[in-house]
Amino acid sequence: MHQSDKIVSRNQIPNKYWASRPKIVQSLARLFLKLFGWKVEGVVPPVKGNENIIIIAGPHTSNWDGIFGFAAILGLDAKITFFGKHSLFNKPILGTFLKYMGGIPVDKAKPGSGLTDVAIKNMKRFNGSLIAMAPEGTRAKTEKMKSGFLRIAKAVEGQIFLGAFDFGKKRIFLDKFYIPSGDNEKDLMWVRNYFMQYQAKRPENY
Repeated sequence: MHQSDKIVSRNQIPNKYWASRPKIVQSLARLFLKLFGWKVEGVVPPVKGNENIIIIAGPHTSNWDGIFGFAAILGLDAKITFFGKHSLFNKPILGTFLKYMGGIPVDKAKPGSGLTDVAIKNMKRFNGSLIAMAPEGTRAKTEKMKSGFLRIAKAVEGQIFLGAFDFGKKRIFLDKFYIPSGDNEKDLMWVRNYFMQYQAKRPENY
C-alpha cells in the first residue's frame, strides 16, 4: 500500500515518540478516521538526540479539531503531551481519557501555573518529548496568536513543527519545522498566515 493510500501509520513519526498503545486502540483510531474519510499526511522527521518538539496545529476553530486530533494521535501511536483546563480533568470519563492521552491539567487561576509555565516545567523533566499546542489558544475567533509556543521552544531548546487541520481535503497534515526569526510579532504573523492556506471547520472563527 502506498503512503498516499494509508489512513495513518506510526511510521509517520520517529519511533522514539511511539507510545506503544494496544494495537486494538490504534486500529480503532484508524477505523474512525476512515469512516469519516480522513487521513494523516506527511511525517515528523527524525531529530538528533533527545530533542523536544513543539507541534503547533491550526487553524483551531471547532471541537472537531480535537476529535480528529485525538484519533490521529492514537493512529500514529504518538506519545504526546498537551495542556487543558483543569476542570475538564475533573470529569469522570473525560478526565481519565485526557490523562491517558497525555494531557496535563492547567489551573490558570494559580500564580505561576499558566499554560506556558506549566509546559516549560514539564518539558524540562522529559527526556525528549512531543507537545501539541494550538497557537490561537482558543477555538473562538481571535485577532492575534499567542506567543507561548515561542517562549516554550526557547526555554526548552525545542524545535517548532507545523501541523494543520485541513477540512477541505479531510486531512491532518504533518508539514515541516519552523525556525523562529527572533521577532515574536513577525513570527506570529507568519504562523497566522501559514494556517490561512488550510480550510478550517469554521473559517469565520479564524
